[in-house]
Amino acid sequence: MGFRKRVGKMLIIMAALLLVVTLVPINQSVSAAEKSDDQYKIVAYYPSWGAYGRDYQVWEMDASKVSHINYAFANVCWDGRHGNSDPTGPNPQTWTCQDENGVIDVPNGSIVMGDPWIDAQKSNPGDTWDEPLRGNFKQLQKLKEEYPHLKTLISVGGWTWSNRFSDVAATQETRENFANSAVDFIRQYGFDGVDVDWEYPVSGGLPGNSRRPEDKENHVLLLQEVRDKLDEAGREDGKEYLLTIASGASPGYVENNKLDEIAEVVDWINIMTYDFNGGWQNISGHNAPLYYDPATADTELPTPEDYNVESAVEGHLQAGVPANQLVLGMPFYGRGWSNCEAASQGEYQRCSSATDGTWENGVYDFSDLEDNYINKNGYQRYWNDTAKVPFLYNAANGNFITYDDEESFRHKTDYIKTNKLAGSMFWDISGDRNKTLLTALAGQLGFQPVDGQDPDEPSLAPRNVRATEVTSTAVTLTWEEPDHGAVQYLVTYGTEEKVTDDTTVTIDHLAPGTSYTFVVSAEYEDGTRHAGQALQVTTKTEDGGDVCAAPVWQASAVYTGGDQVQHNGKLYQAKWWTTGEEPGTTGEWGVWELLGDCE
Repeated sequence: MGFRKRVGKMLIIMAALLLVVTLVPINQSVSAAEKSDDQYKIVAYYPSWGAYGRDYQVWEMDASKVSHINYAFANVCWDGRHGNSDPTGPNPQTWTCQDENGVIDVPNGSIVMGDPWIDAQKSNPGDTWDEPLRGNFKQLQKLKEEYPHLKTLISVGGWTWSNRFSDVAATQETRENFANSAVDFIRQYGFDGVDVDWEYPVSGGLPGNSRRPEDKENHVLLLQEVRDKLDEAGREDGKEYLLTIASGASPGYVENNKLDEIAEVVDWINIMTYDFNGGWQNISGHNAPLYYDPATADTELPTPEDYNVESAVEGHLQAGVPANQLVLGMPFYGRGWSNCEAASQGEYQRCSSATDGTWENGVYDFSDLEDNYINKNGYQRYWNDTAKVPFLYNAANGNFITYDDEESFRHKTDYIKTNKLAGSMFWDISGDRNKTLLTALAGQLGFQPVDGQDPDEPSLAPRNVRATEVTSTAVTLTWEEPDHGAVQYLVTYGTEEKVTDDTTVTIDHLAPGTSYTFVVSAEYEDGTRHAGQALQVTTKTEDGGDVCAAPVWQASAVYTGGDQVQHNGKLYQAKWWTTGEEPGTTGEWGVWELLGDCE
């Protein structure tokens, strides 16, 4: 993916020249495009918290339509803790640094799990309690086994957790700590590379972030240290480990970074060409306009001539980033304002505040828009043919929503092709539960898995197996039929088996308050069976409550990830190591997860 000038690889390149006819300059490595296929990259961000209240699990991703998954986010350990206590951030707290086994002692600047419980400790269907690695990391490994073409990267930092990057990059010691831990992390948990998401060097980001003018030079030094360590590990492991960054789209980001030097070090750059406008303003604008709209010139929108995809890409190209190292960011979400003035269907108008949103104020999953808003419930879809993006307006309440859809994606994928960019990145895959945007993106870019299942190859196993009703003695299961019509389905649990020709079945005569693992398999005329994902369900107690065999919480006790306790009639499970933190007081992002009521 473009040429990377790395002097440390000179000896390897010189040796390679003896084996090939084409000559490469000795201070450059063979580009990634020459080493593999040259098709467009499709890079999906998966947020770790998607597995919580959003209930979007790793195994629900359609990996046949993506080339890479960036798992967001890992964090940086400093003085034994990680997190960001900045009160202006969305999650102002810190935690002890841990791995899948508990608290760890690592040097300052080391990469650590952002959420050890959901990353590596939580038991998912099919897991057993004695496995050393569970959680999302195990599910990513299973996904890669199913789709051999797929590569995964651990993304470090992000908007909330970029507070220590400047400190890490400031000295050779901490840069080396970071780089060594990057190698250890991807080796231990089966990743193929590291994505550094520093928001932002020199200026920007949360107010409490560490920052210094030297970030501009130190960013390059940090990435070079990681590159060198990854290359060394790759030679030892017989692999080519990847290094990427997520870059800002503003002119200020370009000014504060040596993008030409960064491009020589990394495999590619994911440019975050979205969030150009949002609920932090009181003027409605577009989240990710492809082109500058002159109609914004007389509005109060901030520098609209800069805040569009074309301008952001041009800024990177002019700063020295090769086109074939630039991956274009595309949003799987929309942004909204309320009580917007009615002129121009609410576009570029004064509004009162952000709307409610799907999970947070002012932000909508595309699947939510698709199901409940686009030409529904008083919302009318409109199209801006200059900016090449759609928007919604509700004349009754003045709500304005900017978003992307298949039509705007077509213009952006055409832009990728015309400008010979490397492909597309999107935030984030959980926002497209109906797979509408992902299917459009893969089709428009002509993506085909190199080594895995063809996306047109039909699925043979039942999909999306779920429990739709649970009582003390019965569980009703529902699933989606595979692409090829099965003769019948077999539902197994323990030593029992039930046969049905429907996609819904009720298993009765179960014991109250008991955990069962169900596996639904599709059987075909030739006698073959294809099993879907295992599903673990616990029946209710005889009086209809949830089982609570866990011990009572003790303030002086020490708990690790996965430990369950009962407290004030509720059942809780610890996400990571804790002591003295009372269940029910730590909130959604705290250590205790509420599982339900106790009997």
